Amino acid sequence: MSEKNKKKLSQEDLTITYKLMADGKYKEALITLDSLTEIFPNNYFLYNIGGQCYHHLYQYELAINCYDESIKKNPNYADVFNNKANALAGLQKFDEAIPFFNQAIKINPDFDLAYFNLGISAMHLRLFDLSIQSFNKAIELEPNCEKYKFAKATLLLMYGDFKNGWALWDSRLKLDKLFSPKLETNRPVWTGNTDAKLLVWPEQGIGDQILYSPLLANLNEKCSELIVILDSRLIPLLTRSIGDFCTLYPDNGKESELDYDEHIPMGSLCQYFRVNEKDFESSRYGFLKDDTVKTAYIKKNILSSAPLNNKLCGISWKSSNKNVHKNIPLKSFIESLDLKGYTYVSLQYGDTADEIKLIKDELDIDIISYDEVDNFNDIDGLTSLIQACDVVISIDNLTCQLSGALGKKTHLLLTYGGGWWGWMADRSDSPWYNSVKIYRQGSDRNLSNLFLQLKQEL
Repeated sequence: MSEKNKKKLSQEDLTITYKLMADGKYKEALITLDSLTEIFPNNYFLYNIGGQCYHHLYQYELAINCYDESIKKNPNYADVFNNKANALAGLQKFDEAIPFFNQAIKINPDFDLAYFNLGISAMHLRLFDLSIQSFNKAIELEPNCEKYKFAKATLLLMYGDFKNGWALWDSRLKLDKLFSPKLETNRPVWTGNTDAKLLVWPEQGIGDQILYSPLLANLNEKCSELIVILDSRLIPLLTRSIGDFCTLYPDNGKESELDYDEHIPMGSLCQYFRVNEKDFESSRYGFLKDDTVKTAYIKKNILSSAPLNNKLCGISWKSSNKNVHKNIPLKSFIESLDLKGYTYVSLQYGDTADEIKLIKDELDIDIISYDEVDNFNDIDGLTSLIQACDVVISIDNLTCQLSGALGKKTHLLLTYGGGWWGWMADRSDSPWYNSVKIYRQGSDRNLSNLFLQLKQEL
């Protein structure tokens, strides 16, 4: 046997690879792994690391190839079965992933992460019992892991168990990767003191801040003074909608502890004011107020360039969220929709000029892009643009949240594996927004069937 085959892989051999991975340089890490596999061709661990690099590059098929090679060399390595299952889940093959999670658990019955990942895939498959059992086991094995508690909270909320779901919801505050910057303060968290001058601070994105804003009316009755920090783009809209009972400030980090006695993040208000579905009734019929003058101006301008008697259909087809499974290519969106008697109006933020031009060139269909409104930065303008439409059709993104909060008739297209937990499981209606109707793509991922439901409705 040659000397290179006698040598064993050491931690020192992997130092450079680990450093590159820690820096997010996964392509470079793969190059170092190629060199190591020449020296250690039968080392299962190297193939597992290679799979992880491909996974981080979203090249799931290549990741699975590496994991399969690792399994051939060591069929008793629990981590690689868990990793392969995660790669399958990345391809949204959740049903195929479950046996590999189970195999990882069979090899290592105390593998808390495998239980957690099994719970996530089961949640996607709407297997509530398996999902809750898996999360409970993960929490039992690792009771201090906030990620596991947050996943369980999300599952419970998806199925309408608000009381128990909100009880675990504050676990999100300890998840740096899932939570926006926290308020740095020495003031205590509000727990119901009605004499407090209270500061409410924002979390997550604009959609979340819109979602939670109706709870401020409930909170106003429970404190002596209410100060609210928001994304600056929301100030004009929410000043008009809720500004009569609270003071709104932009989120610029300049708030002083002298201005308030206690504080609370917006999402934590749910545990006080949304403990059952009846609690949603006060705000689900539309609570945002558009600028009616601006709305009338926009509608007049759009109608002047639209075919006579056509209705205006606002559309939004993609999200800036990392969950690309939400998105529907615009060409597929328009071809599948194929509406007569409607003029399409783009409510999409971002650069969409090339996509819209392609629809005109290939399908001879006009989509109006109203350039006087910046759909990303001018949220008040976007609100009027939405209100100017007769109906809105959107994927799960900010547009849908705004439209629902306005009480605008909204058709929400949820692709398989995409979508916010708050749209609940297996429902066509929403407790948050009465005007939103939900259409869900099946596990066959057939877009035609998804749009067929919508076209029958329209």
